[in-house]
Amino acid sequence: MDYLIIFVLGILILGPVFYAYYLDYKADPKEFSLGMKPLKKGLIHGLVFFVAYYGINKIYELTIPLNKKHGIEFNTEREKLAIPKIKEDWKIDNHYSEQFKTEWWKPEPRNGHFKKIIEYGVFGVKYETDYYHNPNLKGTFAWSIYDYNKNIFVYFMEQPNDKLIEVTEKGKIKHLKSSKTIGITKSEFDNYKTE
Repeated sequence: MDYLIIFVLGILILGPVFYAYYLDYKADPKEFSLGMKPLKKGLIHGLVFFVAYYGINKIYELTIPLNKKHGIEFNTEREKLAIPKIKEDWKIDNHYSEQFKTEWWKPEPRNGHFKKIIEYGVFGVKYETDYYHNPNLKGTFAWSIYDYNKNIFVYFMEQPNDKLIEVTEKGKIKHLKSSKTIGITKSEFDNYKTE
C-alpha cells in the first residue's frame, strides 16, 4: 500500500515535468537537444558521484573493522587470556549488533553467563563485556569488561536500590525502584557467580 502511494505521488509530481519537457521537445527538437547537453552531463556526474559514494560506503561497512573474527573460533585465545568463552549454542543478536559491536546471547534460561558484547575499533577488538545473572540474588546482575589494549579486567555489579523516592507535582511521595551500578573487586565478582 505504501509503494502505491509513493508511485502515485511520483506520477503526480514528475508527470507534469516530463510532459513539459515533451512539449518543449515537440516545439523545437534541435534546440531541445542542445539545451539537454548540460543536464545530461550533470546527471552523469551525479550518477558517478552517487555510485562512488555508495560503493565506498559499502566497502567501509564490509571491511572495517579490519579484524572482526572474534566469534566461537576465537575461544582458544579467550582461554589463554582467561576470558569467558562463547558456547556452541549461543547466537548473535543481529537486532542489537552493529558494525563495531557484536552481541552474543545464550539461549533460555539465561542464568549464569548469559551475554557477551564484543566491541571493535578500526583495527580489531577493543573490549569484551560478559554479563552474568545469579537467580539466587533477585534483581541483580554483574559484568566484567576485558580491555584488550591494557590487558586488564574491570568488574561491575548492578543492584536494585529501593531507597530512592520522588515527590510528584501534587505533593505525593512516589517510591522508585532504581538500580545502582557499583565497581567491585574480582573476589566479589567470583562470589556473585558462585552464590
